Order: sequence, then C-alpha cells, then structure tokens
Amino acid sequence: MLDEKAREAIALKRFSLISPVLNGQVKSQKEYFDALSDKPIEIPYLGMRRYTPKTLRGWLYQYLRGGIEALKPGYRSDRGKYRKIDFELSERIKQKKLEHPEMPNKLLYETLIGEGIISPDKVSLSTFYRFLKNIPVKSLDKEKEGKTKRFSHEYINELWQTDVMYGPYIKEGKTKRQTYLIAYIDDASRLCTYARFYYTQNFLALRDSFKEAVQRRGIPKMLYTDNGKIYRSSQLEYICASLGTSLIHAEPFSPHSKGKIERFFHTVRMRFLSTIDPTSVKSIDELNMMFFKWLEEDYNRKEHSSIGMSPLDFFMSQISRINMCNIDMLNECFLIRVNRKVNKDATLKVENILYETEEKFKNMHLEVRYDPEWLKDNTPLLLYYEGKKVGEAYKVNFHENAKIPAAYIKGKNERKRK
Repeated sequence: MLDEKAREAIALKRFSLISPVLNGQVKSQKEYFDALSDKPIEIPYLGMRRYTPKTLRGWLYQYLRGGIEALKPGYRSDRGKYRKIDFELSERIKQKKLEHPEMPNKLLYETLIGEGIISPDKVSLSTFYRFLKNIPVKSLDKEKEGKTKRFSHEYINELWQTDVMYGPYIKEGKTKRQTYLIAYIDDASRLCTYARFYYTQNFLALRDSFKEAVQRRGIPKMLYTDNGKIYRSSQLEYICASLGTSLIHAEPFSPHSKGKIERFFHTVRMRFLSTIDPTSVKSIDELNMMFFKWLEEDYNRKEHSSIGMSPLDFFMSQISRINMCNIDMLNECFLIRVNRKVNKDATLKVENILYETEEKFKNMHLEVRYDPEWLKDNTPLLLYYEGKKVGEAYKVNFHENAKIPAAYIKGKNERKRK
C-alpha cells in the first residue's frame, strides 16, 4: 500500500513525462508517446516499468481533468471533476480557443453549440466556464518561419530562465550581510518578469519571488533552472505542476544554456550596482527600492539590441497570450505541502509549532498545506487526505488550555476509561 509521500513522487514523475505534450514541446503527441513506450521508465517506489501509449495518454487526460492530484495512484483520480468533458472534447475546445483567443467565453460556448461540438443539455455554461478557468490553454501554434530569433522562443511566457546572483554586502546596524538577487527573464522578450534581493538563497525566497513573477506577468509554460538545491525541491515541482508549468533543469556544466539570465546579471552589475555605493545603503528594503526603480525605468524600457525594441514593448505586443492566474488559485498553488502523522492527542507539529485538530484524525497520516505567513498568526492550517480537504489544524493555545477546570479534565478521563 503506497503512502502519501510515494503517491506524490509518482504523480510528479508522471507529470514530468506528459508536460512536454502539455506545453507544445513535441511536434507529434503520438510519436512522443510511442517513443516513451519503447523503453522502460523508472518510476519512484515502483522501479523500472513499461507503459503503453494508451496509459500515457490516460495520464494526460487525467491531468487535464483533475490537475496534479489526479495523477496520484491509489484512488479515483477524476473525483468531483469534469466527467462530461472527455479528452476528445477538451482537445476540440482548446483548439477552438486557440483559433479565437480574444473571443468572449460565452460567445465561444454558443459557437461550439452552433457547430454541434457541445450539447447544452450535457455541458452547461457554468461547467464550461469552470473548465476554461482551471485548464490553462496551451498554445499549439507552429513557429512562424523567419521571425524567430536565434536560440529564442517566438512567444512570450513560453519559457522563463531563472537563477541567483550574489549581490552586495549590506550593513544593517553593526551586522554586515550578504545579499542574493533572484531573477526571472522571459526568453522571447528579455523582460525581467520579477527580481528581488534577499538575505537568503533558500526555497522560501525562491517561492516568494516566483509567486510575485506569476502574479505580475502570468503563468510560464516552462521554467528553466540550474541544478541548485532549491531548484530540485519537491515543493517547487508541486508548484510548477499545479500551475501547468514544466520545470526544466539545465545540463550540468553548460553555463551557455542560461545565456539570457547571465547577460541580465551582467547588465545589473554594469548599469545598476556600479552606480550605487553599497556602504551608504541602510537596509535591504532600501536596496530593493532603488533596484525596482532602475528595473522599471531603465532595463525593461530600454531598447534591446536583439529584438529592436524594449523588453516591455515586446511583452505587451503579445498581451493576448498572457495566461493570468486568479489570486485564489495562485495562493492555493503556492501552499507548502508536508506530510504529518496526527498524534494520539490529536496534535501535530509544523515548523516546531504545535497544532491541534479533531479527534477523528488521531493516528492518521495527513497532508498539511499552509502559507509560511500563517505560522506567524492564528490562521488554521489545511488538512488533506488523498487530495481532498478534510479539516483544519489550529495553533495550540496553552494559556486557554490552562484555564480548563481540573474537574472537567478528571471527568473526561474517567469517561474515557469507562
């Protein structure tokens, strides 16, 4: 029997296999799945196995209907999803949306009915809306000849490059601290979708910066990173899979493959850091305020020699291709996920903080999802079992518990013994 950790690892591996199809990285879905089925695939906790093209297409279908949770083995993957919209119909809807990206969804729905593709008694308008809201439409357009720059994607948000640069030391009070710049560059437009200096180069800093980038500039189809520890985090894999973004790692010892982000860092050193005196900067917030001003007024608005216009103008010229994420979905995708066993007293620990929940969860293994900011206040953490929310956990209030009358506790223990 697979535990939740194993299910998660298998789901992420399955997503990595189908993501090239989701993001238009392969010319022929059939040829790609046929090639995969010709050789054994190593699956976490299951070992080397062979899969038929039908099974691989089934994983693609499951993801389109239920997201990353649907790829977990061990329970029904399409529970509560769009069972009236099968794989063939979803492909036809996506194709129609790609042909008419600016058409209002209601008009698109009526057009599909008029063409006999959708039957209104089987697929309601609300179901259609939910489908389009939760299924990112991936571009299947072929690249136009003669327009693509060498080593560049033609369309914005096809691929982002990200990396970390060592920044200047900042003296706050008597302490001198190293800073790190985490940045994201859109491959086609060279726009810096977001960048910020941090005191750490850990996953929490990466999570914060990536969330800001997606919220400001939309969801990228692919995120290209190096092989650093923070980029190999299973938490980042889950975030990308939830967004429908393929996480791609550069080949070891191939710095040329990240040329655009490296050139951006060179520009930051030459045109920003060389103009400031780090010893006069009093805090990292002050450094970031100066950097944001330079980024928006200089780099993103200055003509780039490779594209003949500013990165911002190029990016905005393809604004119809931006796939924005509503704030609720964004917050959910970026929640931290950890597995915990609930103790016999219905408590569990997260980041060394004790939480309590309902007694029915005693001795159960649950997935806890939370935003790191929730740990600073009394916001409850979310509890999931097999991908479904089942409850919440609240921070233990020791002061309130101390006020419980001793007679009440004694009576409660006596009832338990009976």
